[in-house]
Amino acid sequence: GIMEYLTSGITANFDMYFYPTTNAKASVDTGFRTVQTGSLNNFSMTPEQLEESFNAVNAMDSDLVSFLIGFHAEYTTSMERMEAVAALAEKYKSPTWLHNSETKTEVEDCISRWGKTPTEVMDSLGMYQYGGGSYHAVWLSEDDFRIMREKHVYAVTNPASNLKLASGIAPIKRFLEEGVHLAIGTDGPASNNALDMFREMYLTTALAKVRESDAAVVPADEVLYSAVTEGARAMQLMDCDSLEPGKKADIIMLDLHQPNMQPENNIVKNIVYAGSKQNVLMTMIDGKILYQNGQFDIGFEPEEIYAKANEIIRRMHD
Repeated sequence: GIMEYLTSGITANFDMYFYPTTNAKASVDTGFRTVQTGSLNNFSMTPEQLEESFNAVNAMDSDLVSFLIGFHAEYTTSMERMEAVAALAEKYKSPTWLHNSETKTEVEDCISRWGKTPTEVMDSLGMYQYGGGSYHAVWLSEDDFRIMREKHVYAVTNPASNLKLASGIAPIKRFLEEGVHLAIGTDGPASNNALDMFREMYLTTALAKVRESDAAVVPADEVLYSAVTEGARAMQLMDCDSLEPGKKADIIMLDLHQPNMQPENNIVKNIVYAGSKQNVLMTMIDGKILYQNGQFDIGFEPEEIYAKANEIIRRMHD
């Protein structure tokens, strides 16, 4: 996964998965930057384990890894556990993250359970006192938009995943118009297959144009800003959100001397509408080049990683 991120010019990932300390170690070992959030639900990770992971990862001797409070989703998590997550967010003054309003059925079922949308439930529990975010945010009520705007709750759109799972098209135009912070993600390989931010950027703007029947909405500069600056800020990586003196040297280099990037009339539009992973020449994290000209410098041999991954897949098939 880290190798694929590097080929896509991704310098940090926002990960919600099992085994947080193991994931953090993988990032430190390879030199990659990872922010994690809790995968707590009724079937894995207790509130006690969530707090333990929060403290363990944040105490690691590396600024490449950090941890924010979060849980999987309302529909997989009991009210008792959600209340415990809210208490941890208050205790550590942490933003809270979760999968939220991804499908129409998810929202309808939540309203049947609690008489409120998932966003309204989180707000009523005090989850968003220190901000946070919703992965997906496709099916939102009028009140949801108000809460997200007032509580500085990020929307992280994952258009390829939403297409593959037939979840719907997020209201990107309205997020931008109402001042709801917007970032862009992949949702991971299980629901997407690819970890390709160029594809996600293109789909974010193209689907918004179809949804609104307006080719002028959600312009390329807004999309690139959401993918880069807003993505870093969503993860609380305030020293990785722009190229400035004193900030982290998390930098990528694109090859413009290729047909899809010519002519150089509008580089931002070229990147969003025509760019692809083939244009990524170099990915640097914290001043170290981890990927350049198709070669990795991550402390592991690619063939060794591929062989192990395929061995695991064959074992699962057996």
